[in-house]
Amino acid sequence: MNFRWRISDDLGISRREKCQRHNVHCLGEAEPEKADLVVIGDSGLGFFDDHELPKAINDHKKMPWLIVKTGGDGMLERTGRLWDALYTRRDKVIVVTTADDLRRVSGLEIRRGTAWERAASDCLKIFQQEHRLNQYRFVAVSFGPAGVFLFDRDMRDGRNYSLFYDPVRVEGAPDFWLNGRMWGYTSTLAAALAQRIVSSIDSRNAPLSSPASANEVITIGVRRGLKAMQEVYRNGFGRIVSEDPEQPAPIPDFPFGAVKKALKISKGDLAKDKNVADVSVTERNVNSSSIFASPRDLEDIARSIVYEGVDDALAATTIPHLKYGKVVTVDRREIESFQSVRALVKEYAERAGTRVRRHWKTEKARTPTPLSIAVFGQPGSGKSTAVREVVGSIQVQEREFKFEEFNLSQFRDTSELISSFHLLRDDRLKGKIPVVLWDEFDSFFDRPLGWLRYFLSPMQDGTFQEGQTVHPVGRSVFVFAGGVYSSLKSFKSQESNVEFKAAKGPDFLSRVRGTMELQGIEKRPDDPFWVIRRAILLRTVLEAESSLFTKGQDGSKAIDEDVLNAFLRVSEFTHGVRSMQAIVRNSALLGERYFSRSSLPNVTQLNLHVSSKEFHEAMESATARSAHGRSARGS
Repeated sequence: MNFRWRISDDLGISRREKCQRHNVHCLGEAEPEKADLVVIGDSGLGFFDDHELPKAINDHKKMPWLIVKTGGDGMLERTGRLWDALYTRRDKVIVVTTADDLRRVSGLEIRRGTAWERAASDCLKIFQQEHRLNQYRFVAVSFGPAGVFLFDRDMRDGRNYSLFYDPVRVEGAPDFWLNGRMWGYTSTLAAALAQRIVSSIDSRNAPLSSPASANEVITIGVRRGLKAMQEVYRNGFGRIVSEDPEQPAPIPDFPFGAVKKALKISKGDLAKDKNVADVSVTERNVNSSSIFASPRDLEDIARSIVYEGVDDALAATTIPHLKYGKVVTVDRREIESFQSVRALVKEYAERAGTRVRRHWKTEKARTPTPLSIAVFGQPGSGKSTAVREVVGSIQVQEREFKFEEFNLSQFRDTSELISSFHLLRDDRLKGKIPVVLWDEFDSFFDRPLGWLRYFLSPMQDGTFQEGQTVHPVGRSVFVFAGGVYSSLKSFKSQESNVEFKAAKGPDFLSRVRGTMELQGIEKRPDDPFWVIRRAILLRTVLEAESSLFTKGQDGSKAIDEDVLNAFLRVSEFTHGVRSMQAIVRNSALLGERYFSRSSLPNVTQLNLHVSSKEFHEAMESATARSAHGRSARGS
């Protein structure tokens, strides 16, 4: 196994109060008086407040470029001699900071673990304010090895703001902390920019003299820096054991060699790297449906997903997407809801783990209450699978999840609910945290939403009653999946309804800690990703219900282009995903290797699940366009 040394607990750093060597000055004894580049790093321990300016900064004839790496609480809100000096030299200052540093500034907001569209929007708002940072030539905001937001003060052609990102990860992605953490990311990014600036100066082509050329230099530096930060995590502090069993284990050390290699990667090789992508961010595109692709591009990607498979097609794009086991999502609302629920469950599980006992205050002895989460989505959209995969991606020391699923619409009376609670207690006695999916929690039982009142006590107090006896439920995760209501909005719209109040709907909602919402596959003008979601589900359905796709086969020869266009372009399926499944199941595909127009069910069967007229019109229009293209090429 390729185990690596990484950090389990970050103990932080503190200032050495008595430092004889640097009692007056924090710089080396051989500090140069002239330099092309000065790099200043401050972790918030007082360098900016207490020390003299580097001598090279005072060279006004040939003012050097300055890279300033910030860190520590309140660093960006402090004042002092160095900040004043930097402001007067702001035309050549590059500030390297982090999203966490900006979050510590009063009045600024960058939401954690969100989709890249949201992160870019939050950063854009900060630099459009009258904040001190937007006075400097460049500002690079690091999200660790997942991404970097770059502000370029002097570009005027829509390239003031750029986002560099990993298409398959967002900030806080488990890939970068699940097996330990690392430090040194911001220093690595600063080093990448320094290396790029020095190389440009040595080239004697004055590449930093114009805004466009300076932007190109810094852009390459940021791309290499993001790649290098990813290498920092991948390599860790070295192998735990030697590759040669007869050699002693290597001494843990920062992966300087891997970083150095990443900083020298060519532009061509960097352009091919699937984990480093970039996009220009403007006020117009960041407030649109997507900053990463046009609707036409998304439709082409959707076809590729069906023909080539989900993983291969998305790997060839720069569209951000997250994968949790079998679940793949490109929708920023799904990404954010999945990530928020994942964070809630992880924190909840850790509260009973060793980390709590070591570092957190001991909670008062009381009955633990379940963590309650609501999940909504169209029937057949994969709510159960999404919950299993998202929660299943969490690993907490000394904690194991046990998944249970109950469909409340099939329960005949409350005794079956009590039996379910006892089963959860059995899981707890085995040392596991049960994650129970209460499917169709909003179904009818004596009255609309009749089951809600029976969950109020377990959700609030962590107990349930059997006869005259009160039992503790124990630490568990309750996931309530809607069957009647396909969205939180539609469920909450009933709050003013008398029946909703009588069913204790408001009381139920007040106990829910988080929500996960799976977006539908219906065509919506304000939602460009509907076609990607539809393609992902269509490929999944075709793989499950047919033998069209075999290993090594060209997927484009498995389904007729006109048939695929009809599936992708029809405005809606009557019963969502289940209607799509029904159409595929009713098609003549047994033993077939090709899904042709002749394979489709007849008009009567189609009309049960889709408008057959619109479905066939989509096929005919595709054929007409294809014929027109062939005619044009022939002429």
